[in-house]
Amino acid sequence: MVDETDLRHLRRAVDLAAEALDRGDEPFGSVLVGADGTVLFEDHNHVAGGDATQHPEFAIARWAAEHLSADERASATVYTSGEHCPMCSAAHAWVELGRIVYASSAEQLGTWLAEWGSRPVRCGRCP
Repeated sequence: MVDETDLRHLRRAVDLAAEALDRGDEPFGSVLVGADGTVLFEDHNHVAGGDATQHPEFAIARWAAEHLSADERASATVYTSGEHCPMCSAAHAWVELGRIVYASSAEQLGTWLAEWGSRPVRCGRCP
C-alpha cells in the first residue's frame, strides 16, 4: 500500500527524473529514505556521458553499502521514478536494501516509448 509519505518521495523521484531529462539525460530519478523518514541520498541518471551504469538506483546501492549498517539498509526505502533495471535490481539485492517503491513499471515505460516512437532505453528497463 502506498501512502502520502510514499507519494511525497515518489514526486521527488519524478522531479529528479525531470531534472535529468532537462540536462539531456534519460529521465530517471531515485531517493533513498531511512526508516525514520529522513532523505539519505538522492540522484538522477548520468548515462548521457557514455557510462550506461550511471543509474541513480545503482548510485544509491553504492552509497548505502559505504554509509549504512546492514540494519539501516534493510529498513530503508528506495523511491524511484521507474522500476529497477536488472543491473539496479541486482545492486539493490546485493547490498540488502529494503523496500522499493516506483512510479512507473518497465512495462508502462516500454508501452509509452513505443507509442511515442522513441527508442528503448539502453539499460533494458523496457520489456
